[in-house]
Amino acid sequence: MVQAGVTQLVRVTAFQAVGRGFESRLPLWIGLALVCVIGCGDSNVETIDKGKAAATPHQETTDASTGRPQSIPPPSGNGASAAGIAWNPPAGWKAGAPRPMRAATYTIGTGDGAAECAVFFFGAGQGGEVKANIERWIGQFQQPDGSDSQSNVKLSSRDLSGLKATLIDLAGTYMASMGGPMSGQKESHPGSRLLGAIVEAPEGPVFFKLTGPEAAVAAARSDFDGLLASVKRP
Repeated sequence: MVQAGVTQLVRVTAFQAVGRGFESRLPLWIGLALVCVIGCGDSNVETIDKGKAAATPHQETTDASTGRPQSIPPPSGNGASAAGIAWNPPAGWKAGAPRPMRAATYTIGTGDGAAECAVFFFGAGQGGEVKANIERWIGQFQQPDGSDSQSNVKLSSRDLSGLKATLIDLAGTYMASMGGPMSGQKESHPGSRLLGAIVEAPEGPVFFKLTGPEAAVAAARSDFDGLLASVKRP
């Protein structure tokens, strides 16, 4: 405010000097020089303030690739994270591009014999109860002999660094959803196998689902166990 008043006074004095000619006590060139200096000073102050504002931008807290809140920073190396847990995939697994509702997607092998491990996280507090999801996975398989998949499934539980995990192992004809897990369209894959784990993470369940031809899934069994063993709170 003081600077603005001084600027106005100098400008008035300068304009008075123009009317009086060289008889003014304050020569014209001095008045104009002061106006320029003070005016430039205003511009510099504004530029510095903008620079300070630009140095402290708003920090986003969402994951740019998925649009979900980023719970924790990703671990070093090729690790991944979601829902307050982190894990490290096996070295031979190839990470895929981001996909809706998936925290990660890994491909094991190539061609028709490839298997896929999808890691789902639907958001904090979302995803449903563990039992209901296990039953849904069982319902995605049919048995060649017409028997009930419920009688063929192997279920177990495991402690993963203090986190409870429910595991499933089931073979048969996999009725894969086409167009997303909520789609009603199904595609039949005979001779398939599922290795799955539902980890009760701090922010909600995380679903690890390895599916593919029986031989490919069997070959990836030890790597899948290693993936689960790497699960931990950061």
